[in-house]
Amino acid sequence: MYWTVAGEQHGHASALEAYSTFFELLDAHLATRSSTTQRREAAAVFRRAKSLPVDAGSCGIRRNDLRKAVELLEQGRGQQWSLASRLRTPLENLQSTNSHIAHRFLELSRDLADAQGSTGSADRAAADRAATQYRKLQEQWGVVVAEIRDIKGFSRFLLPPSHEDLQAAARHGPVIIFVASQYSCSAIIVPTSGEPHNVPLPSITLTELKNLKDRFARAIRHASAIGPKEPRNDLIVLLRTVWDEIMLPIVNVLEHVLKLKHHSRIWLCPTACFTSIPLHAAHPFLTKPDGSGREPCLEDLYICSYTPTLSALIRSRQLMKKRVPPSFVAIGQGQPRAGESKELLAVDSEIELVRKLVPETVNRITISGDVQQLVPATVNRTTISGDAATRAGALHALENNNWVHLACHGKQDHEQPYDSHFVMKDEPITLLDIMEKDIPQAEFAFLSACHTAGGDEKTPDEAIHLAAGLQFSGFKSVVGTLWEVNDAFVEHVVKAFYENMFKGGVMDCTKAAWALNRATHAVKTKVPLDQRMVFIHVGV
Repeated sequence: MYWTVAGEQHGHASALEAYSTFFELLDAHLATRSSTTQRREAAAVFRRAKSLPVDAGSCGIRRNDLRKAVELLEQGRGQQWSLASRLRTPLENLQSTNSHIAHRFLELSRDLADAQGSTGSADRAAADRAATQYRKLQEQWGVVVAEIRDIKGFSRFLLPPSHEDLQAAARHGPVIIFVASQYSCSAIIVPTSGEPHNVPLPSITLTELKNLKDRFARAIRHASAIGPKEPRNDLIVLLRTVWDEIMLPIVNVLEHVLKLKHHSRIWLCPTACFTSIPLHAAHPFLTKPDGSGREPCLEDLYICSYTPTLSALIRSRQLMKKRVPPSFVAIGQGQPRAGESKELLAVDSEIELVRKLVPETVNRITISGDVQQLVPATVNRTTISGDAATRAGALHALENNNWVHLACHGKQDHEQPYDSHFVMKDEPITLLDIMEKDIPQAEFAFLSACHTAGGDEKTPDEAIHLAAGLQFSGFKSVVGTLWEVNDAFVEHVVKAFYENMFKGGVMDCTKAAWALNRATHAVKTKVPLDQRMVFIHVGV
């Protein structure tokens, strides 16, 4: 860590190498922890390391090495998800290729984790013996990893993805990485092809971003306390700032350099303080100079989605190949057990509305080689609510349906984000419960609950929230919420969303971002600003 600090202070040529080396060492250290919560606790020890991913990205930008900046941002961010996912899909593939070496790798990983505690013995001689044993295990583990990389198809096993690998995330539209560092604030646009573009944001500093984040939090709280017809003046001022100082310079590059057509899709990948700012809702709130109407906002120009990391988006696209017959479950729990949460009076009517809006027969896209065709299919539709919407019942439904609508209380746990949960009749469904599920056939989830995509303020670059957990478990496309949802308005958004989602009779999870964009435009006269911009789309 001190190497990175010294490299920055002296402008040394090795600074980028220092960042990369630190991420490799931290990754190896965290990989020895046997559980998700232990890995988070181990990472928390390195308090000064929290800003290193964005500082590394900034360093790459300042050295005019944008490819390296993208690689380092990906290497340093989302490490908890990266560690969890590498021990799922890659090892399954390895076991089918060479079960013996897969077993050796898992065994050595467990031995390394067990050896961690013994090296801290108070007996000096015992501690020395344990340290020696640990080093031997580490060497054996390294040898096995090297052997795995010699197997065809596993040459980059446990290695950070290259820029070439990461550019696959932009296959269907540019990905915009927002870098919030103490050294500089800027954006990197990763286009579908060609080199990445740096967009400096000179009008804003990290300190100003932190202030903007806090002002948004206050404005949202204020909006929730006033009547629906009252103007959201605080929010309007802040969204105009986001447009002028952050999104307008990016839109200029998208329009005039990349020549990106309006209504194309873009993906927003925020870091640090940017994760707490509703970038998708940026708006100039201005009338055109000729008086012919208002100036367009970001969502007038483009269809916005979010992704926690580029790798998460790539992984979701890779799993798109696993198509099964369509099934849709609507899960509603408006009357949790006594003392858990207040009653949600509109849940039952929302579940009934969704049931009516999901068609019995649809067309599904199938891909044969390079040819796409529409194939008719019957949707298996079910609903679970009331006493049946228990933890076990809802988890079973999540595993056995590829489309899910979930209407209930959502709780973000700021102290232990893996305990964030959905409230059911008996016990909650936690983020850890969801992460333990492997549902490769899952496609789409609409999370009609509070705080499902807001993340953890202490470690914003880890994107530890319920929407990301569902994406990790297999759902390729997720609609989540950034803050509290008002029960009185959610049905308007849900109705407009599903009407657009199934327009034309096609059941395709890649339409979700467009359907949400259309829905929030359609309900402008019925739903206040803060309750329209609370919904975001994550994934494909």
